[in-house]
Amino acid sequence: MGQDQSQNLTQVIAGPPEAPRAAVFAGPRMFAALRHRNYRLFFAGQLIALSGQWMQWTALGWLVYQLTNSPWLLGVVGAVGQVPSWLFALPGGAVADRFARRKILMLTQTSAMALAFLLAALAMMPWLRAWHVAVVSAFGGTVFAFDMPARQAFVVEMVGREDLM
Repeated sequence: MGQDQSQNLTQVIAGPPEAPRAAVFAGPRMFAALRHRNYRLFFAGQLIALSGQWMQWTALGWLVYQLTNSPWLLGVVGAVGQVPSWLFALPGGAVADRFARRKILMLTQTSAMALAFLLAALAMMPWLRAWHVAVVSAFGGTVFAFDMPARQAFVVEMVGREDLM
């Protein structure tokens, strides 16, 4: 058996040689975006804002169920909050491409905060009904439809394509 055949047989049995450890892990490149100060600030702010938004969606569902004791209405209100995201996703992307993303994000995050305060105020009212919550949910879905594309494009603006994972 020649050396080439022996090497091929060894490779078949043992598998291909392993890649160097650094190429597999790519350690420093994995978190390259965090080298940018503005991205670190944005990441921390988004972590807080999105955690609050997820808590709000959970509380919104709990509120609707407490008001109606109806799983069907709970689903309806959840759907009413998602439909605007589907309807306005493409226009939201077009807006994010045409206007300053930072300003869009400031507007959408301020709107989301105002909706959270409105929902909190409504939750304290004795006359609150499920349709009130559905309306707030629909506005929240609309805000989210414009926020998401602007947020994703803004990250590329902040760190550049070379530092994205």
